[in-house]
Amino acid sequence: MKIYIVIIGFFFISCGRKKETKAEKMLKELEINRKVDSTMRASDEKIKQELINMNWDTIGIQNSGIEITKAEFIKENEYSNYKSVRLFYKNNSTKNIKAIRFKWYGLNAFDEPADCGNISNPGFGGGYTDIVLKTGKSSSGTWSVLSRDGDKIVKAWPYEIVYEDGSKWKSEYKKINSK
Repeated sequence: MKIYIVIIGFFFISCGRKKETKAEKMLKELEINRKVDSTMRASDEKIKQELINMNWDTIGIQNSGIEITKAEFIKENEYSNYKSVRLFYKNNSTKNIKAIRFKWYGLNAFDEPADCGNISNPGFGGGYTDIVLKTGKSSSGTWSVLSRDGDKIVKAWPYEIVYEDGSKWKSEYKKINSK
């Protein structure tokens, strides 16, 4: 008998509740999705920032002797939407440079990491040159990274240099993190 009373009580309670309309259900789902999306974006931003920090190996570049004077995306040709990266740089060191390895970080129009030639680390790319650069001289290089969405290069830097006399310079970041 007690079971019947409990069941009847639940029946009256559930009948007394207002049923949600389809619109109210959709609004609840939208609110839940908004909260989940904002949480995911926050964690995505944290992950992106960690990746960026791992790849900024710019410690000590003031001692490299190379100054990047301009970095930009350029269209490869009039028949393609793909873009390349072009760097302009100057040898401010007292030695002739035999080879340079560069890295860059670029964004698309939405300020998100762009295609820059590195599939595993969006936004990052790199290239090298082995054309001799005399002391005090400037040069430029273009690397075909096949970027579909590159808008601006935020930063470009050398991370390894070989001088004609055989000496080398490497970013101090590599030295710190290889211990």
